[in-house]
Parts: sequence; C-alpha cells; structure tokens
Amino acid sequence: MRKYDVFGKKISQAKFLYIIFFVFLVVIGGYFGVIRLQQSRLDALKDEERSIQRQINLLLQSGQTVNYYTIDELIPYLPSSFDQQSIANTLEYVRNISGLANSIDYHITYNPLATSPFTDPLPASIKFVSLTISMQIEEPLLILDYIENLYAEDLIFYIRQVNVAYTIDGTALIQMQVFTFYNDVNP
Repeated sequence: MRKYDVFGKKISQAKFLYIIFFVFLVVIGGYFGVIRLQQSRLDALKDEERSIQRQINLLLQSGQTVNYYTIDELIPYLPSSFDQQSIANTLEYVRNISGLANSIDYHITYNPLATSPFTDPLPASIKFVSLTISMQIEEPLLILDYIENLYAEDLIFYIRQVNVAYTIDGTALIQMQVFTFYNDVNP
C-alpha cells in the first residue's frame, strides 16, 4: 500500500480505525439510550396502571347498594299495556347514547306472546314480551355500554342472553334476547 497520496501527503491508516471506533461508540450509546427510553416509558405505564387499578378499587369499594325487589313489589310499577312504539323509541335512544348509532343491520323482532323466562310462577296478569335485538358493530365493547344504558331506563328489562360473534373484518355480530313485562289488569 502506498504511504503518500498523489499530492504528496502522508496517508494515515489509523484514521479509518478511529472512524470505525467512533461509529461503534455511537451505535452502543444509541442502543443503551433506546433501552433507557423504553424502560422509562414502561415504568410510566406501570405507574399509570397502578393508578387506574387504585381508582377501580375505590369505585368498587364505594359501590352503590343494590336493592332487589320481589315480583309483588314490582307489579305496581309495571305498565298496564304493551306500547311497542314507546319501547322502540327507548331502544333507539339507548342505541344512540351508547355510541352505536352507526351500527349496521340494526333490527328488533317483537314477540308479544312470549312465555315467562323465569322458572318461578308469576301472577297470570303479568304478560311477557320478547325482543330480539340484532346488529353489527365495529367496537364490540360498546355493547356493555348499551346494556348499562338499557338498565338505566325507566322500563324494566330482563336480558336473557347476549351472543357476540366476531367476523373476519373486525366487526362483531350482536344478538340479544331481552324481555319486558306489563301487568294486563284488564284481560
């Protein structure tokens, strides 16, 4: 190898080794920097998870008391007739406030002559209406909001079953069987 370049300047072989060593130091420094950054992000996420878990525990500990009523106590609060339009409006309202207004294939099937979903005998004046609600939604967890909002309404609903089937495109097919009741005092 030549010791001088075309201009008569001495060629240094050590310069190349210095550059390789400098690049090596930058790469090693970058590696440890990225590891430190990821570790700090992980620690921040762990702290956030602990904070959220504490909030959930506080909510669970200070939960509202739940009152359970017998059928005899609920009969005076039942409507005396079945109003399909009122129930359809209520279900549409619940659907909209639950963020499911854009659901695909939303359909409700009414069966006003349904049998009792309960095993215990009830008074003959109580009539049952079965509602089958089906829809296709993009965010399956919104169905939980739908159920909570449905229970928050003034009507008495009994959700017997909820079926969720996931499709290949990431949506979910939901089918719910819901019962509502009325006290037919004039049979």
